[in-house]
Amino acid sequence: MNRSALLGATAALALVIAFAPGGTAQAAPAEEEENVEPLIIELPPDPAEAETAIPLAPPPRPAEPPVAVIDIPVQGEPSVAQGAPIEPAAVVDIPPQPKPKVLVAAPQPVPQPAPAPAPTPAQAQVEPPQQQSLAIADMPLAPDFPGVLTRRGALVIEPGIEYSHTDVNQFSFGGVAILDTVLVGAIEANQANRDAVTATLGLRYGITNRMEGELRIPYMYRDDSSTNTFVNNSNISESISLTDHGLGDIEGALHYQVNDGTAGWPVFVGNFRVKSDSGTSPYDVDRNMFGVEQELATGSGFWGFEPSITLIAPSDPAVFYANIGYLWNMEADIDKQIGNRVVQKVDPGDAIRFGAGMGLALNEKVSFSIGYQHDWILKTTTTFDDGKVDSPSLSVGSLTFGVNWQMSDSSALSVSVAVGVTEDAPDVRLMARVPITLDLF
Repeated sequence: MNRSALLGATAALALVIAFAPGGTAQAAPAEEEENVEPLIIELPPDPAEAETAIPLAPPPRPAEPPVAVIDIPVQGEPSVAQGAPIEPAAVVDIPPQPKPKVLVAAPQPVPQPAPAPAPTPAQAQVEPPQQQSLAIADMPLAPDFPGVLTRRGALVIEPGIEYSHTDVNQFSFGGVAILDTVLVGAIEANQANRDAVTATLGLRYGITNRMEGELRIPYMYRDDSSTNTFVNNSNISESISLTDHGLGDIEGALHYQVNDGTAGWPVFVGNFRVKSDSGTSPYDVDRNMFGVEQELATGSGFWGFEPSITLIAPSDPAVFYANIGYLWNMEADIDKQIGNRVVQKVDPGDAIRFGAGMGLALNEKVSFSIGYQHDWILKTTTTFDDGKVDSPSLSVGSLTFGVNWQMSDSSALSVSVAVGVTEDAPDVRLMARVPITLDLF
């Protein structure tokens, strides 16, 4: 985070607010000499000097302020990466105040001197500009100062597309083993290929310079094929191929930048994501009498809530990041018969999510990123009419490589590939996004 940009912009804003509404500190005009009341000092009676006027030296004047800072122009909304320069402050001399007249008059009671009036803002002594800048540098960051999120009033439209491929090969034995190499019973080999293409429309809006809202609307196309082979004397094989498409699970999120990232601290961003069940649930697709699905699901079928925290640490020309979160999936009542059993309710496994990586700027337009994402999906509990069944937990890890090309000031192209490094992860995921920024106001 460029601290000079943050401090320079804050100093300009504070100096403008500190002075008159027009952004200019005006010196008060000197009063006309005729309107100044003479100061009368009474002396003890002395006949010899009663008619002699002796001028007295005026009392010493307080030190006048050297200059007053005026007309500090605002250079527009500064950027985090590039600090906006501030014009040098103009100065104006403060005219001296009129000297009071001191006379000696006829003997009268000596009145008490009146208290000095409070100085006006223009007459008050001001700090030199250098000292003011040092004082303002310690001021906290304004709540709407530009940060790492979408700036206030800007709308980012982000169309994207993702392709994922999963190849599953399973070998199961349903009999008994007499020796390590002799199997008696049913042996089943299962091979499944799953391909999915998801088109997503993402919207991000800057509520303030520290908070943004996000909405993601996916539409999914799936193509699954599987082959089950029963290894016995006849080697019976059964193949199933299904294709389907439909709306996926719509997601909404809020992101808030906690701090400004100065004084050597990384930037912390708090996130809260909500996933709906707008897609077709696996329990809502058509199945045959044996419980085998005849359609493909396009959603999880459960609501999910995910709080998380993101850490961003710039180190020019690299930026390091890390994220940790917890995904809580709500339990749902199913009450449907699948095959020869009735599923009453399902408590899907929650997930502990962690990711870390680094982005490196190659030049002004191209940057490269590498990261790792890992999800621990806890066990899922399914309640049937005759008991409960817990599925095993899953470990999903992916290594991600990405390239970002800044096509213009308002648009970019991001391409990335994720390779699964655990058995439960998809083999490969290809993603492309084109964020386009529009300034609404």
